[in-house]
Amino acid sequence: MSLIWTQNMSVRIEQFDDDHKKLIRYVNELQSQIQDAKATGTIDPVEIEVIFHRMENYAKFHFSSEEKAMEKTGFPGLEEHRADHRNFIATVAKMSERFLGSNDLKHADEIMQFLHAWITDHVYRVDGKYVDHLHKHEYD
Repeated sequence: MSLIWTQNMSVRIEQFDDDHKKLIRYVNELQSQIQDAKATGTIDPVEIEVIFHRMENYAKFHFSSEEKAMEKTGFPGLEEHRADHRNFIATVAKMSERFLGSNDLKHADEIMQFLHAWITDHVYRVDGKYVDHLHKHEYD
């Protein structure tokens, strides 16, 4: 099942909404590759690795942008937010390494469940904590 960005996920900062949409697009690309692999019984580890790297690199770029905005405005939850970002990067790296190292689809569902749950929770709940603060400090 694909992740779908909805207006409810908006942080009302166009750059961050666009970043979230792009991260969701990468998750959906990975989901599509995994579904194709399940259907054909053949994994394309190169294509999956490329998607993982794109997603990880873009997440780092996005996280850096968010953290700079929080620093600039003195957001009190910055360190907790930063830790959540670091945990995501570390977890995705471990999961992708395990998946790509085994070329086994048994880890695919675990990866997709993690990505769906993390992105949904992070955008709705965790990012939601900074929204009012950034807008109050006229960041957009």
